[in-house]
Amino acid sequence: MMNITRLLHHRNAYSRMLLIFLACMVPFTLMRLALYLIYHDDFRSLGAVQVIEAFAIGLRFDISMIAMVVGLPLLLMLMLPFRWSHHVYWQRLWGWFIFLTVLLMIFMLAADTIYFGVVHRHVGAEIGTISSDMASMTMMAISQYSAALFLFGLIAVVGAFFWRYLTHHIPAAPERIWLRLVSILVGLLLLVILGRGGISGKPISVGEAFFSNSLPQGYLALNGAFAIARALNDSAPPPKVFMPQAEAIERTHNYLVGKGTPFYQRDFPLYQQARTTAAVPNKPNVVVLMLESWGAIHIDALRKQMNLHPLGVTPNFDSLAQKGRLYTRFYANGQRSIQGGAAVLAGLPTLPGMPFLGEGLEQNQQSFLGELALKQGYETIFLQSSDRGSLRFDVIASRAGFSTYLGNEDIPELHEHKKAASTWGTWDHNTFQEASKRFAAAHKPFLGYVFTSTTHVPWLIPDDRWKKYGSGSNMDKALNAIYYADWALGELISSAKQAGYYDNTIFVLLADHTSEFVENVENTPNLFHIPLLIVGPGIKSGIDDRVGSQFDIMPTIADIGGWTSDYAGLGRSLMDNTRINDRAALTVRDNVISWITANGWLSHDLTRRVGASKGLAAKDLDEMEQNLLAIYQTTSRLQLDNQVAPLNPISVPAR
Repeated sequence: MMNITRLLHHRNAYSRMLLIFLACMVPFTLMRLALYLIYHDDFRSLGAVQVIEAFAIGLRFDISMIAMVVGLPLLLMLMLPFRWSHHVYWQRLWGWFIFLTVLLMIFMLAADTIYFGVVHRHVGAEIGTISSDMASMTMMAISQYSAALFLFGLIAVVGAFFWRYLTHHIPAAPERIWLRLVSILVGLLLLVILGRGGISGKPISVGEAFFSNSLPQGYLALNGAFAIARALNDSAPPPKVFMPQAEAIERTHNYLVGKGTPFYQRDFPLYQQARTTAAVPNKPNVVVLMLESWGAIHIDALRKQMNLHPLGVTPNFDSLAQKGRLYTRFYANGQRSIQGGAAVLAGLPTLPGMPFLGEGLEQNQQSFLGELALKQGYETIFLQSSDRGSLRFDVIASRAGFSTYLGNEDIPELHEHKKAASTWGTWDHNTFQEASKRFAAAHKPFLGYVFTSTTHVPWLIPDDRWKKYGSGSNMDKALNAIYYADWALGELISSAKQAGYYDNTIFVLLADHTSEFVENVENTPNLFHIPLLIVGPGIKSGIDDRVGSQFDIMPTIADIGGWTSDYAGLGRSLMDNTRINDRAALTVRDNVISWITANGWLSHDLTRRVGASKGLAAKDLDEMEQNLLAIYQTTSRLQLDNQVAPLNPISVPAR
């Protein structure tokens, strides 16, 4: 019988292996506890039993990761029955290899925990896009999270001392080699079962974390290392089928069809006729301002509609809102900038399992905002405050029909203090003023698209002139960054007036996604609630409370500008005043898609409902679910089959 001293000294190879395996489990449980405590507001809807249940279910994901990543070298390399495999150098080599592997998983857990605070979920399919922009991400991590990196390094050093003690004693080679080989075979079988998450037909997946109808409970059960590993490893799955495709298309058409938007190409069900029937002689210029991380919750003109006290950081936006049309229930279609770009530039979502724009989606024949503008005789100009290649917007802009493209490297510095190279892009004022100069010199009409960056982490400002809030908290830094960006917006409008193009220009102001400072995150629409303000000639000023989303920008611009080009997409013009109460927004949150209407919302992970607003009747929930799944099925199938838009459209039927 093994005594306690022998167990602690690991002289028995089996007890040593078990202790190492259990030691690997500890960081996963501690990081799950940290996630729960740090982001308690995200999990406050969970009762004590639900929290305990999430921790218990989470062990399956933890054990699966350890079994597959650590288990094999632990079992095979440390347990081989030969004398040479029990030599101190061999055991030390593989012991420290396992330590470095565990350290990598801890780093993944920590990075995911930080990321969770930004998007209120674990890392998902966007990991591919993030990894393609690794240089910028690395510099941002060093500048913004230096304290966290130092803490991680400290933990690694302390962990190394503990690991040395844990693996110091080397057990002797077994006398009965055949028994050890049998044990290894049994161990391999056990590792396969643990790695698969059980003996069921399919291996454990991210979806199994969402075992209840509570998203917070699912996020607590899942661990970041598992989520990242699956996102890196998973290929695009075949689209799920929930109903006959004809029924899915019919439901999609019922959602989309407003006044005068017929579909006339059977093989391309999203391709629809332009609402404008005759060319407009004096087309307006159009400027789309994609404002980085501007959540609706921080804009006073929108806070007023929510009966919230003013923050005082958006005076120029608020002043402009009095002259234009402000949409109070407007939503981003995703949580990352690249998803917002796809929705605005192409009118399509980045669905779970599908490639991002810049990572394959652009291979399809589809409608792009810039291409539509070119067909109407517009000059097209794209500027982004970040580096040229950030998120691959350089190639995306070209594919989307923009003839001029500028990034951070092309934009002159106007402030006394230049942003550090390790931070995200150039100051918004620099970008706006360069844009205004280009717009003034452009052939008229022109389409301008400007993507800002100052309101991105780490929320810097040029100097204390814009330091309205002084506590030093991340929230105050973000508010100060918005205050500066709003000033830069005011300067852009002034420049447009001085340059003479303001009076014939439609300005479309919206955000790519919300900031991380979302309140009441259990209410899914809050995670996507962004501003939309349209200002310009012919735009009726006032407050508009219809539901809309980034999909609607392309058809809305086409409608306002009198564009006659047909297009494909999931959007519907916000100028269309028919069936206003039937409008909806589709949003994507990693593997969860949601349907937001004027009456409520419903979330689905493509296997089951995982959340819904309270008080909705069962029949309404059923109808919302069917509409949501129909849109998903129609769009994913058409994207995979490259049937979004025709390469050579047939002649438009007489109207």
